[in-house]
Amino acid sequence: MDIGKGVKRTPQVALIIETSVVYGRRILAGIARYLRSHHRWSVFIEQHELGTPPPAWLTAGSWDGILSRPTDHAMARVFRRMGVPVVDLNDLYEDLGLPWVGSDHAAIGKMGGAHLIEKGFRHFGFCGFTGELWSRQRGAGFFDATARSAVTTSVYETPWRGPDTPRWDQDMEQIVDWIRSLPKPVAIMACNDVRGLHVLDACSRAGVLVPEEVAVLGVDDEDTMCELCSPPLSSVAPNPEGIGYAAAGLLESLMSGQKPVQDRISVSPIRVSCRQSTDVMAVDDWAVASAARYMRELASQGCQVNDVLEKVHMSRAALEKRFRKHLNRSPKQEIRRIRLERIKELLVETDLTLERIAELAGFEHPEYMSVLFKRETGQTPGRYRNQFKKELSSKQ
Repeated sequence: MDIGKGVKRTPQVALIIETSVVYGRRILAGIARYLRSHHRWSVFIEQHELGTPPPAWLTAGSWDGILSRPTDHAMARVFRRMGVPVVDLNDLYEDLGLPWVGSDHAAIGKMGGAHLIEKGFRHFGFCGFTGELWSRQRGAGFFDATARSAVTTSVYETPWRGPDTPRWDQDMEQIVDWIRSLPKPVAIMACNDVRGLHVLDACSRAGVLVPEEVAVLGVDDEDTMCELCSPPLSSVAPNPEGIGYAAAGLLESLMSGQKPVQDRISVSPIRVSCRQSTDVMAVDDWAVASAARYMRELASQGCQVNDVLEKVHMSRAALEKRFRKHLNRSPKQEIRRIRLERIKELLVETDLTLERIAELAGFEHPEYMSVLFKRETGQTPGRYRNQFKKELSSKQ
């Protein structure tokens, strides 16, 4: 008996994805997660940096599919001549005429803006790179989110690459001058964590306090980079694993000859990882700022308004009045908001049981947590978790 008869051939897939940085490795982790629960591929990949020319073996091989991060116009033309199913993962070009999966950069900017608005800021700045599509889209999303709350806005940008890129020391001097010119307190979103490090360094050189005078938020949430910053950098966490998973699913459909539901998939960010650089409440009222800090520190321990009143030595009526004046919400609503955000984070990032999530979010009874969550969000915790997990697969 021929046991090999009828066995489907394993697809050969080229992965042109950088392995030198965390973002690329997380995309690869998402691809691996997809393959664990679907048909396996015979994968070809080599270690390289983003922007490295494609390997010589790319056009010499007989591929069933290709996932490509450094795609540009020239590579897109090569792929079309090859006649191979390709999913483009680039962040530099708007539309190369190929099926595409990538970060929703506008949503990243909006998430950053919402985080800083919640901190009470009314002056906003964006520090980015000129000529970079992803930076421009993040900046646009940021200013869309802050438009209604902003008293002033400002932008600082210089080229990231090419002959017009300023020397590092000149760039830093210009950022220092920009920061000194901004009204305080001000919240600055940087287009990525590297730019966030530039802003923090400039704040130190300018002699301004972070986060009391200038709050700084990055993007990419690279733990090592963020923790090396002084103070540690808050950052919007995109979802590169989700990109890898969705891209693998889209390529699987293309290789099978199926018409996908969508051939352009924008993947939403996950959360803001709040570290010391934005751990502040930007209000002129010391009681509100202090109370808000205690709430963030104690919310997971079942904090109640009375616990906060003991810390700030103030009557409930007085604190309520000052919270509504500066934040347009009550102390109780602020505690609830903080705890709900913690629940959402745990639902999305972990597979913990509702009992454990309730404990970590400061609820004695998971049933009460579920009731409160549904009342505030319109969804049960389970449905919220499942909706996030099914978001990408539903687009394939």
